[in-house]
Amino acid sequence: MLKPIVRPTVRLGNIFKKMSTLPPNQSIEGPAITSIKAKIEQKFPTATHIAIFNDSHKHMGHEGVALSLNKSESHIRIELVAGEFEGMKLPMRHRMIYKLISEEMDQYHIHAVQLKIKTPQEAVK
Repeated sequence: MLKPIVRPTVRLGNIFKKMSTLPPNQSIEGPAITSIKAKIEQKFPTATHIAIFNDSHKHMGHEGVALSLNKSESHIRIELVAGEFEGMKLPMRHRMIYKLISEEMDQYHIHAVQLKIKTPQEAVK
């Protein structure tokens, strides 16, 4: 089973204390996440941390998921640390990511995306 991409190019210590990880048996990497991962890697080649998680299993009992066209990749979480976010406010960073993955959200009927987007300086705080 494929694991989320984590590319630590800088030793950042405990920068993601509040960020959780999924056990490998709860991570499902399908076509939506594969496509999103490729786009993020291409757009942010110098990122010091990229992790994409499938949190769909956490929402299986919810009515929205039961009625959804996509039950296996309905909820994703993206953690990203990249210098490209320097000088950008959080809403602008989120808009940048949503614009980047908008095709996948439409094509694969992704219901929710949680973003944890930081600059390298913010990540070490």
